[in-house]
Amino acid sequence: MAYGNLRFLYNNLIPDYSALTLSTQATGRYSDSSKVGSGVATLAITGSFAAAFDLNYELEIDSIAGGTEVGQSTFKWRTSDTAAGAWEETGVVTRTTPAYALSADGLGGGLSVAHTGATGSDFIIADSWQWDARATYGTERPLDRNRMTTWRTTADTSETIIINLGSAQAVTAFILQDHNLSAGATCNLQGNASDSWGSPSYDSGNITIQEPLYLYLSETYQYWRILITDAANPDGYVEAANIFLGTYLELEQVNAWWGSSQVDGYTIQANTSEPGVFRRYAYGSQKKLSLDFGNVVSNNDIDSFIALQAALVNTTTHRVLPLWVHLFQDEADTLTLMEWADLGEWEHTYFQYLLNSGVTMNLEEVIKV
Repeated sequence: MAYGNLRFLYNNLIPDYSALTLSTQATGRYSDSSKVGSGVATLAITGSFAAAFDLNYELEIDSIAGGTEVGQSTFKWRTSDTAAGAWEETGVVTRTTPAYALSADGLGGGLSVAHTGATGSDFIIADSWQWDARATYGTERPLDRNRMTTWRTTADTSETIIINLGSAQAVTAFILQDHNLSAGATCNLQGNASDSWGSPSYDSGNITIQEPLYLYLSETYQYWRILITDAANPDGYVEAANIFLGTYLELEQVNAWWGSSQVDGYTIQANTSEPGVFRRYAYGSQKKLSLDFGNVVSNNDIDSFIALQAALVNTTTHRVLPLWVHLFQDEADTLTLMEWADLGEWEHTYFQYLLNSGVTMNLEEVIKV
């Protein structure tokens, strides 16, 4: 039996990836380098990429004053995260073995570089190499509200995520979505005034393992820790696509009206080939909600809808964010990450003479395929 008021969860208090500290992180991938220049030397990249986020690398020969061979010329390097016009390091002597570990500001991500010379001038000034590195399971992944990208550990016992909110903030909801926790796993949420976990001020105890895993609470702390143990996990690691630690919106009008609907369907894409063959493709099951809030929505609830609309639109990146919609707060299968489909022109009608208003909200599930 489902009980409880309709809740919207959209205000994630985790500011960005820099607020997260992972106990372990599965390594990512990097591409081969591409070269521009006339020198005959080649570049080898080694190591495991363990940075928290995606990076693009550039390495350039900055001096041949000491000679044009490996061990004589020097290089500089930077990443896409380096300040404009700056370099992480300059004047680094080229070498074969041991390879040079890129490490400045932690942006090396565990990578090392080495050059191999050949017949002719190994380097010409401004010879350059570029390559890409992807933090496949880094700290950006669980905050992007994308169900296809995940944070992943390298083990499955006593894994932690420490979260620094920057200041003490009131937290009323926690979500761990698209995780791989087994039935025997334990997950605790802890809160504390400092980054010290010997005896945290708040401990949720074991949270029920379900999908999505969620918890409602009312605690105010700057530092939070998610502690997961799942030694019997058949994957040998722990992963999750989304982490939410924030607040929820509950309207004065506790639920949508009679006449609201949920459709369980599929995402369908259709196309027609040049010869005229028509095909339809189904990519995954998808919930669609149409929530009718009637014609007596309070002024406070209208203001809440307007604030919700504004919070979901990033006018800098032009991205519209999804939100979690929880129809009944005691059932995990009614907590769904959804796009507000008609956010751009949602129905908000005023009846001037009756002094009331009506709101209709249409939502579509963000699916994982």
